[in-house]
Amino acid sequence: MATHAPTITQTESRAADFLPLKGTDHVEFYVGNARQSAYFYRAAFGMSLVAYAGPETGQRDRASYVLQQGKVRFVLTTALRTDSDIARHVDKHGDGVRAIALWVDDARQSWLETTSRGARSIQEPTEFKDADGRVTTSSIAEPSSPATRPSNKIPSPALSDSSTSTTSSATSAGTP
Repeated sequence: MATHAPTITQTESRAADFLPLKGTDHVEFYVGNARQSAYFYRAAFGMSLVAYAGPETGQRDRASYVLQQGKVRFVLTTALRTDSDIARHVDKHGDGVRAIALWVDDARQSWLETTSRGARSIQEPTEFKDADGRVTTSSIAEPSSPATRPSNKIPSPALSDSSTSTTSSATSAGTP
């Protein structure tokens, strides 16, 4: 006689999902030369430059190029000052992913749910508004040490030190 494993209905699955993700908003890389990196991604992968922030736009400490292809969006950020956190990060670790921004319906609730389960808060939910609309962002990282991680959860990958932790930013957008 064959036995079948119990199945989870869609309703039960949704109820158990404390962090319903709608997708990835962007991946941010800290790089030594964002202009050169942007050229590479455009030439090698056919990505399009969709936004820029730097000295010309009032950003004095960094330059960021936003590249997109379909649903994939990269933000390439470089330091403009050697004494910045970005420069220190690139000097210590080289080019690499610094943040993964996830798209959710409610950044505030997502932050509450993840921090209550052991994620370390980097930025509490913050709302930004302008004439084009509003967005709420929040940021989390893995706990500082394995000892502070909840024992009933799968541990995050071990990293050489807490400064290498990749943050996840929750983003929820609305209309003005």
